[in-house]
Amino acid sequence: MKQGNGPRRKVQASKGAGGAQAKKSLEADIEVKALEALRTAYKRLSRVLTNEIDRSRENVDRMSVLGGRLRWVSERHNMVHTALAAGPAYAAYLCGECDQLPEVRSLAEMAAKMANDDTAYPTALNLLSYIDHELGWQPLAKSA
Repeated sequence: MKQGNGPRRKVQASKGAGGAQAKKSLEADIEVKALEALRTAYKRLSRVLTNEIDRSRENVDRMSVLGGRLRWVSERHNMVHTALAAGPAYAAYLCGECDQLPEVRSLAEMAAKMANDDTAYPTALNLLSYIDHELGWQPLAKSA
């Protein structure tokens, strides 16, 4: 018997078992991919904000504002990282009833690209704030 026969039969059996299971698997995959894109965006933005804080050492007010934003980004990064480590069920809980997960993923990928440019980080922050709103997430930290 060939080794390849087992998995092929399993896939065929799951197709016959019902589309609901396949749909749940696809939804879980979309949720995980959206959260992975968010994790990347938060991580890159965290680096950019840290660099901006280092450049703003002489301006205490600017440092305070950037520190509040960095706190928010860090908390979101930790939340998303925990959800991805916990598995698809927690990812589904975190994504809630959001019907636009492919769009959320696309916006998160765009925010991650913008975070590579130190001058575009405000736009990346706005995109991530919008994503928060779309996902129904409540603020974790108050900005300074």
